[in-house]
Order: sequence, then C-alpha cells, then structure tokens
Amino acid sequence: MLWGGCYAPHPQPGAPCGSGSCPAGLVCSPATQTCELHALDAALSDSPAPDARHDASIDAPPPPVDAPSGPRLVQQNTNHADSAATLSVTLANLPAAGDVLVMIGGDPAGSLGSVTGGGATWTAAAKSTVNANVEIWVGVTDGSSATVTIALPNTTSPMTIAVSEWAGLVATNLVDVTSIGDGLASPAVPAALTTTNAKDLLLFGVGDGAPNTFGTPGPGSWTALDGVTGLITQGAWYRVVTATGTFGPGVGESNGHWDAALVALRAP
Repeated sequence: MLWGGCYAPHPQPGAPCGSGSCPAGLVCSPATQTCELHALDAALSDSPAPDARHDASIDAPPPPVDAPSGPRLVQQNTNHADSAATLSVTLANLPAAGDVLVMIGGDPAGSLGSVTGGGATWTAAAKSTVNANVEIWVGVTDGSSATVTIALPNTTSPMTIAVSEWAGLVATNLVDVTSIGDGLASPAVPAALTTTNAKDLLLFGVGDGAPNTFGTPGPGSWTALDGVTGLITQGAWYRVVTATGTFGPGVGESNGHWDAALVALRAP
C-alpha cells in the first residue's frame, strides 16, 4: 500500500540567525538576532505585558514622605494649687529624647526656687515677678521622665504650672532672645524683642489676677496653649516665624494685675 503527499515543515521561530539568514518564512530580528515571523516579534515578546506594567506601578511602595519640619507641639498638661510650696504636672506620655520641654508658670510670692524633672536640666529663660508672676523655663529632655515640679520653698501661695513638649528645636544655644513686662491695666504687653535667628518658636505667657478674661493676642496670628485658672489666671500662646523681625504681642485682660514674658527659641 502506498501513501502519496509532500512534506512541508513549518519554520520555528527563536533559532539564532547565524550568518544573518533564516529559513524560508522567517526573518532575522535585529533586536535579538533570532529568526522570527516578524522582525519586531522578539522585542515585543521580551517586554512586560501592559497589565504587568500597570500592576507593578500599583504595587510599588509609595515615595518616602519627609518628616514635618520646624517647631511642633507634641503634648502639654497643666496644674494649679491655691496654696503650696511645690507643684507638679505629668505629661500623658514620656517625652522623646532630644525634644524641648517648656514650663510656663509661677507663684505671686516671688521668683521660683527651682524647676526639676522631665529628664531635663532647666534654664530660666524669662521671668516677671512684680504682680501675679509668670516665668518661662526650658530644658532638653533625655526622655526619662514625664513629671515636672516647680518649687518655692517656705511659702504657701497660689502656684500655676503648664508644661509642653516641642520637637524641631535645637538642643544647644536654644534661647534666642527674651523680654518681659508688667502692668496694672489692659492690655498685657511685654517689651518688644528682635530675633536673631530666622526660624524661631515664639512663646508668650501672662500671669494675672483672678477672676480674669483674656482676649486674642496680636499683632500676628497666635495659637493658644492650655491656660490655667485658679487664684491666679495664666494664659499662654505661641507662634512659629520663619524670618527675623521685631515682635511685640499684647493681649487684652480684665483684671489689671499682670506679668508677661516673651521668649524666642531657635529652630534649625
């Protein structure tokens, strides 16, 4: 029995071009130097599919986000006593090592004897002790304690304390410039100061008699920190500036027996 027919093999793509020639039906792809049905087939087949490229862009991690820059309020807490020789306040969380703690407070009986705790060595930046007394102390924390204590030994007077934690400030040569003021009539206005560092955190504190109502500080935009109300009324506000200048805020008050302090702290 005989079968008749003809043999016509189908050329297979993918073989090397060799001398640059390919079997009939194939062409040498310049991209890969292999024999293909079309010159661009190899290049197309080696590229990721459109869906794959789309999936890769979705699954790729987002670009890193820079940490916020400039001074930033982390946490704060306040306390007061109608009659005491020492007074403490504890922040809700341990502060971060390297952050700056600020204590705004006082005692109308006189200048505070000490500020301790918070894992910091404290420096009195500014104090006015004529009427109700307000003092601003600062220290860089090592993160070991969240409790700060003020003391005025041998007294039993009203005391106020407000402690705040700040990130984004320098750890050395922290205090730029300061000023104070006192008075018996509204508004409460410390002396104007002129900063020497472009980026500063301005802290404005006022101690006043009670009862008392504070207005809104100006000029400029100031953000309120937590106030303290007892036998002494204490208000505090802050502002972040990004250029040197002269600053002299004032705030309306209703009691008329005030002390004020203004402190500029350096940011990098």
